[in-house]
Amino acid sequence: MHAQYVPPRPSETRRGIEWLKNFAPGDVEAAQLLLNSLCFVSETMFRQELLARLHTVLTDGHIETPAALYSVQSYDPPGTMFHDHVTPVVSSASGMGSELVVQNILGATRRSLVPRVDIRDAADLCTLRQRRVRSLVFVSDQAGSGRESEEYARTWLRNKTIRSWKSLKLVKLYLVLFTASASGLRRLRNSGLYDGIWVVRHGMDFASAQWNDAERSRIRTLCEKYARREGEGLGWEGSQGLAVFEHTVPNNLPPILRQRRGPSRRPDGWAPFFQHRTAPPDLMQELVGYAPEHDRARGLRALGQQRLAHAGEIRTRYRSGARNLTEILGHIAAGRCHAEQLARAVSVSVPTAEEVIVQMRSWGLIDAQSRLTDAGWAELRAAKAKPRQVRPQLQGSQEPYYPRSLRESRWP
Repeated sequence: MHAQYVPPRPSETRRGIEWLKNFAPGDVEAAQLLLNSLCFVSETMFRQELLARLHTVLTDGHIETPAALYSVQSYDPPGTMFHDHVTPVVSSASGMGSELVVQNILGATRRSLVPRVDIRDAADLCTLRQRRVRSLVFVSDQAGSGRESEEYARTWLRNKTIRSWKSLKLVKLYLVLFTASASGLRRLRNSGLYDGIWVVRHGMDFASAQWNDAERSRIRTLCEKYARREGEGLGWEGSQGLAVFEHTVPNNLPPILRQRRGPSRRPDGWAPFFQHRTAPPDLMQELVGYAPEHDRARGLRALGQQRLAHAGEIRTRYRSGARNLTEILGHIAAGRCHAEQLARAVSVSVPTAEEVIVQMRSWGLIDAQSRLTDAGWAELRAAKAKPRQVRPQLQGSQEPYYPRSLRESRWP
């Protein structure tokens, strides 16, 4: 049986060590914290979790079928779907890495679903009309700023036929994302373009990183200070991403991680960590699957739950899994009741958080609105209570060791 591979921290790799030499001594600590907060999503994880989410969305009654699935892509200049050669089909000539990978996943999804659920080869209006498609499902690997997915929906709605169908509620637009930042997700939902949005992973950005306010401020200052272009230090539209995919390095990562030139202290110039929008194969092979370890106690302290953080550490030793439960209860008590909020707070996928919420309801710890019940509050109070520790000690005594019945012979 082979031992599971544990990737090193990015700062411990050869490229990481060289990259850290770009910075002044007083900035190295912040640069190291930024580098070690990156999440490297493996191709296997990306495909499996996105496929599972798509299957759930398409089969559990969330949307009306038949549905047509499309990979989100950018058009330059912005156009109108089905006009002037604008097509939803991703080709190897026009598509970037992300679009092609997602297109491949959609092909696998189609093969696993009955034709009634998913319409194949819906590349024109005639096909959509003839097959009476009721849902257009757009899929992307991420939403950093949210602009790309927002503009993609507008490309469809510029088509007067699609716009009319949506106005008459004959068709609805949906979006499925592997990961989304809080700001990107908020932008997309506030746009009103989509009738529903689902996410696999919520976070993987500065806002969800387990940094305190001082650390977050220092890292933002670092990114702005060493960025090659002024005002662009926090990634595309300031989206402050931390996710790296095996198939691409997103442009919402801070440029200091991607740029080839910058204000380096090195005599031989700036040493890049990534190669612009790609990662060197040897680096990805070394780091794929890496994610910063979630510190449950630190998360609880950030909520002001000092006793609960300490109790969690103790209860883990006495009761398997208790710390996990108390952490979740602590976040729910603080108002993080939605699955996306909970997933971001405890560093799990949104589907996992949804399963946890269902389980806690079945235990009677939360109600239908995901608020703590009396039993939930009681469990939280019990977690804060210091467990009773019994220390067995021998009591001094002059009594003989053997029982009285064995001390002398007895004759009948």
